[in-house]
Amino acid sequence: MDIINQQQHRELIKILDQLIETIVIMRKEEKDYVLAQNESEAREWISFLKEHKDKEELKSLENEISDRFFLKFDVQVGNSELDNRRTELMKIYIIKSNDFLK
Repeated sequence: MDIINQQQHRELIKILDQLIETIVIMRKEEKDYVLAQNESEAREWISFLKEHKDKEELKSLENEISDRFFLKFDVQVGNSELDNRRTELMKIYIIKSNDFLK
């Protein structure tokens, strides 16, 4: 079993925590279905991530997040700093995960 180290694992969890926090703040200001869906999936992702460290399993999570991001969530919900932060955190996760899982 090929696993990522604990520091990398914590860093990925931190990124998803920040993503969820950002979405929660956004949902207080905007009642948008995309945000509700995005929050629900982000919570599923972090639950999976917290339970897994195997690179192969985490690669499947990265692929799922990439698919969701590029096919669904890379849309502006609003023209705000928070929305820019939301999309930026997803990009950061994908890039970091890809780097860690090489």
